[in-house]
Amino acid sequence: MRLIKGCAWVGLLLLTVACTTVESPALSQKSAEPTTTPTATHTIPTTLTLPPTSTVAVTVTHIESDTHTEQLVDNAPFNTTSTAESAAIVVRASPTSTPVTDIPVTPTVADNPQATTEPQTTPTTTVSPTPEPAAATSHTVSPVVVTASEPTAYETTITISTYGYEAGFVPTTEDDPIFPYPRIDHGRVTPSTSRSYRAVVLENGYVSVTILPDLGGRVYRLVDKATGRELLYQNPVIKPTNWGFRGWWLAAGGIEWAFPVEEHGLNEWRPWQYSIGYSEYGLAVFVSDNDDRTGMTVGANISLDANHSYVTVQPWARNDTVETHEYELWANAMVALNNNTVTGETQFIIPTGQATVHSTGDGGLPGSGGAFGWPTHGGRDLSWYGNWSNYLGFFVPTGSADFVSVYDHGIDQGIVRVSNTHGWPSGTKIFGPGTLSPSLWTDDGSSYVEVWSGATPSFGSKATLAPGQSMGWTEHWYPVHGLGGLNFANQHATLRISPTGNGTDIALTVTHALAGRLALYADGVALAEWPVDLQPGQTLYANWTGTASSLGVALIAGDGTIIAQSGSVP
Repeated sequence: MRLIKGCAWVGLLLLTVACTTVESPALSQKSAEPTTTPTATHTIPTTLTLPPTSTVAVTVTHIESDTHTEQLVDNAPFNTTSTAESAAIVVRASPTSTPVTDIPVTPTVADNPQATTEPQTTPTTTVSPTPEPAAATSHTVSPVVVTASEPTAYETTITISTYGYEAGFVPTTEDDPIFPYPRIDHGRVTPSTSRSYRAVVLENGYVSVTILPDLGGRVYRLVDKATGRELLYQNPVIKPTNWGFRGWWLAAGGIEWAFPVEEHGLNEWRPWQYSIGYSEYGLAVFVSDNDDRTGMTVGANISLDANHSYVTVQPWARNDTVETHEYELWANAMVALNNNTVTGETQFIIPTGQATVHSTGDGGLPGSGGAFGWPTHGGRDLSWYGNWSNYLGFFVPTGSADFVSVYDHGIDQGIVRVSNTHGWPSGTKIFGPGTLSPSLWTDDGSSYVEVWSGATPSFGSKATLAPGQSMGWTEHWYPVHGLGGLNFANQHATLRISPTGNGTDIALTVTHALAGRLALYADGVALAEWPVDLQPGQTLYANWTGTASSLGVALIAGDGTIIAQSGSVP
């Protein structure tokens, strides 16, 4: 094994395939446009300093091959070195490294709470990997399931059965709205065969993340190490569907980047450039591609640090051309929590009272552009996937979705998306195929739902980037389990508060080691308090017996700062 130091950027330059395709019958349900008038322009967030702003030292350990050559590249973010396809590396984060990116964010932390009073009743508290009924005045902490560790990254390959979709490519002409990208003739697509794809695995003690540069730089896997469960959909076959802006789309799974248009974008199917370095959020994989239509660059930074259970995702776009361009930028997470399927016990937890239909086959809902109540409409609680009668896509109002969760109550496992800045991402969309046949996107009956994050409020709403401008946002994705659902989430913690017949149940998880206290309030008065000393992967359960109204719960740090809260808290 050979150890190499001083490599600032490690990656592979992938040749993109210049091809094109024929118009084919498209399934119209998923690509329907809302009837609302698109926004002409959209305010971009704080200008980003994109990778690299400085050179950092990365320790590279070769495992499988000795053929890799390293090169130090100054101020050339997407120039990368070549390597054999079988080469594997391990990159270990240096705690003193200089950040490569600088995306300013303001963490959401509430004001200090009022002083709490002594509990009026004796609470019971349990901390264990699985919820058990609280007992008398016991207070126990189970062994830690997972522990913090420095993030590592290594290159490998994975094999996925893949249809010969390139054989169906048909060139487009300048009058085609997707030019110069290909359309596809589905009749010319050849049968599936095994195909090898390069992969970069980024992991710490809590989660493992796999990125596929060869399939649009997507995050393909996200594994909760506490439970061993896969959180993202992984299509066992790469198969072109009839959906998407081009009239075709590879429903490969994971988290894909859609640019410069809505509906899965134009360039998510082809190889993207990538490199490994550091962001302000830790060890990072940087993926990017130059859009053939606008000439702009689109990318994403995927980062892990040692102490958090979340993966930080930062989609971005940059205009290095001499013209102003309209664009849309979306990140689409395809979620499947239960062995690559979505069950009727799956719940969408979104803090909003209203949503707007994008497309649906459900006759009990308004048509495209129509508003409906969330979660209940027409007597149905639509937050439960089992209550959907057909496919449905809808947008959530900007500013109302600082967190979104998909939670499967059957296996007590969920995934959470939180943002650092209120109002970003600007757009949130949910889609589920409902009763549509899985044969439209796969060959094995597996299923998924989608959680979209966007630079604009809805599909068809355009933003603009002037020459030299860049934009992007920061969000965190992390696993939760053992909560029985949730009411609140941020980058620090997740809370559930649920009334019972004779009191209240509370559950808490954290994304980093945290000591403090958990306080229960009613009408601004403290009812009970429990000590907190938690690690990621643990769940605290508390129960209060009594009758009260306007209940609220707050997680309070040792210095008195409220870290997280749900309900009425003083």
